[in-house]
Amino acid sequence: MRYFLLMVLVFVFEQARPQDNCRKSSPLFLFDTHEHPRLFTDKLGNHPQFPFLQREKGVTTPNLVIHFVKDPESRKQYPEEFRIFDQLLKDIGFVNGYKDLHTIHVKKSFVQDGAIGNLGFYNKDKPQYNYIYVRLNPAGEGRRGVPAWKITGPSGCWFYILHTCGNAFYPNRAEDENACCKLIQAETRINPLEIKPNATDRPLHIKISFYQGRILALRKRHGIEGRDTLFTLIRNIDTVTTFRDSLGRHTITVSSIDVLSRMLVCRDTVIQMRPRLVVDSSKGRIDSLQYILSDTAYITEYAKSNVGCNKKWEIALDGGISYSSIPRFDNTTTHTRTDGSHPAAELAISRIFKPWFQAGISAGYITLSYQDDVAYPGSASNTYNTVYVGKPIIPVQLFGKFTIGGPLRWQSNISFSAGWSIVSKDQIVNSGNTLTTKPGVKGGPTGGVKMSIAYFFSCKFGLAASVSGQYFSNKAAAMDYHLIALPVTLGIRYRF
Repeated sequence: MRYFLLMVLVFVFEQARPQDNCRKSSPLFLFDTHEHPRLFTDKLGNHPQFPFLQREKGVTTPNLVIHFVKDPESRKQYPEEFRIFDQLLKDIGFVNGYKDLHTIHVKKSFVQDGAIGNLGFYNKDKPQYNYIYVRLNPAGEGRRGVPAWKITGPSGCWFYILHTCGNAFYPNRAEDENACCKLIQAETRINPLEIKPNATDRPLHIKISFYQGRILALRKRHGIEGRDTLFTLIRNIDTVTTFRDSLGRHTITVSSIDVLSRMLVCRDTVIQMRPRLVVDSSKGRIDSLQYILSDTAYITEYAKSNVGCNKKWEIALDGGISYSSIPRFDNTTTHTRTDGSHPAAELAISRIFKPWFQAGISAGYITLSYQDDVAYPGSASNTYNTVYVGKPIIPVQLFGKFTIGGPLRWQSNISFSAGWSIVSKDQIVNSGNTLTTKPGVKGGPTGGVKMSIAYFFSCKFGLAASVSGQYFSNKAAAMDYHLIALPVTLGIRYRF
C-alpha cells in the first residue's frame, strides 16, 4: 500500500510541474517588477520588428505565416530580423528553430485591450532591436482586441506576433491578475423632456433603423491597402402612435448638458452619472412628436491578397513549330508554294521592372523556307525546288513584355521585339539533292509581336502557350526577301 501511495504522489507531482520549462533567454520574456508599464496608445506599424509577418504583406492565414517564415526571400531581405525571430522559436522549445514550425503551432487570436507586457520594436535610426514594458491600448484596432498570431512551442510555451506591425508581444500574467483597470471615455446625453399643463392625446412618430457597416479592404495603387465602409439597411420600423400628454399655450422643455469625461475603471469601481438639468419654457405649441433611433453594427472584411512575389528576373524557354509565308514574284511563269512546318525554339531572359512590365533579350531558332519551280542549274524539270532562306535563321532581339494578371496562376502577355537576324546554311534542294546555286541571303533587320497565356504554379515556375509573328527583311543575291514566320510554341518560365 505504501508503494502504491508513493507512485500516486510521484504521478501527481509530475502532473503538477509547471508547463513553462522553456529557456526564455530573450528579453521578451523578462519583466522588471519595479518598472511601471507605460500606456501605449499609438498606432501599430511605425516600428515593425518582423516585417515579413505584417498583415500588409499578405499574411492573413496560418498557412501564409508558415509560407513567409520558410521563404528564403524572408531570410535574405531581413537577415537580422529573421535571426531574432528564430531565437524566439528556440526559446519556446523548437530545437531547430523555424524548420520545426508548422501550421498546428500557429493560431489566430486576440490580445485584450489593456494587456500589460513586453512589446518588441525596431529603431531604424540606430539601428536597435529592443522591448518596452507597456499597457497595450493601440489606436485603430478592432473592438475584440488586437489581432495576433499565437505561436505555441512543443512544451506549451508561447508568444504573440501582432498582425498589424509584425511585432512580438508577451503578457505579464502577474500584472494582468492584479491590474484589471481600463481607461474609458464616457459621455452622457439625455433627450429633452417637454411638459405641458393639460392632458390630451398626441401623435408620436416612431422611426427605428438598424444598419450594418462592412469595413472593406481595398487594394490601391503602389500596393498600399486602404479601407472603405459599405452601409446596408437591415431593418426599418416606421409607425405612428398616440400618448397622453399635457396641452397648453406654452411648453416646458427639460434638457441636460452633455458631459464627456475620461476615467479609470477597475473591478470595484462605481459610476454615477449626475447630469445638470436646464428648464426652458419659451417654446411654442407643438402638436406632434418624433422619436428616431438608428443603430449600426460594424464588421471587418479582409481582402484576399496574393502571396507577394519579389522576383526580379525571368528565363523563358519555348519550343514548337513554325510556318513561313510565301514570296510572290512578278513573273507569270514562276510559281511558289508553302513548305510546311519546321521546328522552332526561343530562349529569352528579361528583367521584371513592374508586375505588369518587363524587358530583356531573346534569341530564336527558325527555319525559313518555301518552294518554287525556277529552273536552277542541276534541277529536274517540272519539279519544285525547296529554297531555304535560313536553315536556321537566328533572330537576336530586344523586347518589352506587358502582362495582365497577378504574379500567381493565370496571366496573359503581349510582347514587342526588334533586332537583327543571323542567316545560316541558306541553300536550294531539288529531289533530295543540294544544288550549287545558293540564295546568298545576308543578315537583316527583324521585328515581331508575340501573344501568350501563362499559368504560374508558384512564384518561380510556370507554363506558357504562345503564338507570334516574326518579320524578316533580308537581302539575297537575286532578290530582297520579306518573309513572315508564324511560330506556335509551348514553354516553361522560371523566375528568380
